[in-house]
Amino acid sequence: MKKGYAVVLLDVTDHRQYAEYARRATEIEARHGGRALVAGEALEVVDGDWPARRTVVLEFPSIEHARAWYSDPDYRELIPLRRDSTNSQVLLIEGFSAED
Repeated sequence: MKKGYAVVLLDVTDHRQYAEYARRATEIEARHGGRALVAGEALEVVDGDWPARRTVVLEFPSIEHARAWYSDPDYRELIPLRRDSTNSQVLLIEGFSAED
């Protein structure tokens, strides 16, 4: 089975609100088998431009798990908090399988 990933690019504008969002979002990610692989601002852009100061990469057992996380009613409730405390973009992407 191919893993699913969520890539979140953000510029945090309200650190207090974002901390609350991150705390609550982490609990919901775990319910869907998600875990953070990367989360931070220690970026080194070596070629081209990167559109955000902070990058988060979440890994899920499958793209279906990633979609279930994003569409979870509890997470949907948090989206306004993320949007109010950041400028952000979220994408879901399917990974390679062992056979690829």
